[in-house]
Amino acid sequence: MKTTKMIRVVAAVCMTVAATAGAAPSHAGSVAPAARKAADETCTPETDSYSSDRWTSARWKTCLGTYGGPHGSFQAKCWGGQVIGWSQMNCRVSGRFEIRDGQKKLVKSGGFGLVYNGLIDEPTVTANAFRFNCDGSAHGQFTFKTFGTKAKLTGNHSHYEAAKIPDTTVTHSMC
Repeated sequence: MKTTKMIRVVAAVCMTVAATAGAAPSHAGSVAPAARKAADETCTPETDSYSSDRWTSARWKTCLGTYGGPHGSFQAKCWGGQVIGWSQMNCRVSGRFEIRDGQKKLVKSGGFGLVYNGLIDEPTVTANAFRFNCDGSAHGQFTFKTFGTKAKLTGNHSHYEAAKIPDTTVTHSMC
């Protein structure tokens, strides 16, 4: 009787472990903690992008908010493929952006680049490049768009292909 119960318990534990492992993403255990979510911001869902050779991965999201002044933000975290599994690695994320006001007028645009330090278990968050001033008359649904964005591993893994991050657009009531 005890042997039967023990077999059932071991089988249940094994099935739970197998189900959990099967549902885990390819770089399980290294998921970034949720970045600070301000009460007055809108963000895209956090998404993974992979290079075409599947050796570079970038987890990212974009936000538009008003805490600390009006700005967009881009959050990124990178991994490099290993023979077995994935490791967090340093990378540079670069691309272009534009911010438009409620009347579709261009408020700010340009290129951006941010460096992620793979030694920390937090995403790199940048808002400085995307800060703008409200001119007093602009209001309504502002739009923050990133495009042509890619994540390139640096250091010993700079020969890996870059992960192309799809264009993102996020809209939020501002000013």
